[in-house]
Amino acid sequence: MTIRFRSVTLFLAVILLFIVSAAVSLQATAQDDNTAGTPSPEAAGDTAASVASSSVNWTVENLTFTSDYPAGFSFEATITSSAGPLERARIIWSHAPGTQRSRPAEIDADTGILTGRWDASGADAVPPWVGVIYYWDVTDVEGNAFQTEPQYVEYADDTRDWVRSESDDIIVFSLDLPSDINDLAVDAMAEQREKYRAAWGDLLPYKPRAILFGNREAWNEWQITYADPRVIGLTASDWGGTVQVVTNSGNLYHLAYGTVLHEVGHLYQSSFTVMAAGSWLIEGDATFFEIDQQYDYEGRVRTMAANGDLPVLLNGSGPGVSGRNARAGYDIGYTFFRWLEINYGLEGHRELIELLDTGIGRVEAIEIVTGLSGEEVESRWRVWLGASPIVPTLHPTPTIFFFPTVTPYGQ
Repeated sequence: MTIRFRSVTLFLAVILLFIVSAAVSLQATAQDDNTAGTPSPEAAGDTAASVASSSVNWTVENLTFTSDYPAGFSFEATITSSAGPLERARIIWSHAPGTQRSRPAEIDADTGILTGRWDASGADAVPPWVGVIYYWDVTDVEGNAFQTEPQYVEYADDTRDWVRSESDDIIVFSLDLPSDINDLAVDAMAEQREKYRAAWGDLLPYKPRAILFGNREAWNEWQITYADPRVIGLTASDWGGTVQVVTNSGNLYHLAYGTVLHEVGHLYQSSFTVMAAGSWLIEGDATFFEIDQQYDYEGRVRTMAANGDLPVLLNGSGPGVSGRNARAGYDIGYTFFRWLEINYGLEGHRELIELLDTGIGRVEAIEIVTGLSGEEVESRWRVWLGASPIVPTLHPTPTIFFFPTVTPYGQ
């Protein structure tokens, strides 16, 4: 396997600031140019440390991480206590802030080596190149507890020729795609940085990842639950990134300036607020951060308005974002956020997000931001689009149940 690095600033510069646990703080290490950054993968290699905890001396040696992509990964360590043998050991890791996974570890009575393993299975599977911050949590026979310092590694795919780029805003991995995609994604994130900051009040507390496949066979290898030909992308705050497969690399510009920015918008939503998944609000908001549009979203909605086809937005669930007319919810939701920006600036977006994060309902939050009733907001939004100011009356419809289908998040 060969990884070709296309570093924008410095490979492994400031990266994921993970909150591993209340008892263990992540300490950034200095890079060769004396800038702060995440511990490099080498930091998880053989190390030795002797740490005193009260009257107990702890010794840590041979910290090892092994990536067995796509099957999973494993950890090893030798940790000893001056008070006696270990009685319990657990390996704990995180891929992004606010998330945590763990597995019990085996303790070899003869060698004292600790072994922990995660096997990819079902919805637990993660794509290659996610970051892994891990630490060991152990207790000796006398009940003394100890946790190691966090180590940073990556779940590497060592079987293919990936291209990696890293900037202040994003880490990009691409496979079997023109190398321009890395530069485009880096540039897109840099261009949109201040809009993210203004709209959300701050940047993400970690550096997101875009893992881009140009090879469907390679894509299918890591997928277990979502091995569905209709799925072309997934985004998860659990591992802090978006993974996309591109079977036709013709429009790389939209992949970078549209899809990646959209999916990063979803990561902001997960970090900063509470939004109902699968709603026009969540998809319209993510669409609001796209620079390159597949077509004229606002123009399409204005045509709907001119034809009298504009649905009710705030009263009820609003336009859908799935099924045959899925794009309607994306486009209509996008126009609402454009209207909000035009009238209340990106500060209005930030205030709305902060209110939603407190648990206030969607309509009430919008009313607080605008100082208008929900009916007046809907009327003004409709007039701006060229529709009648009169909001159509909703009529009850029978409840229809469908079996769930797998659809790509954020697509």
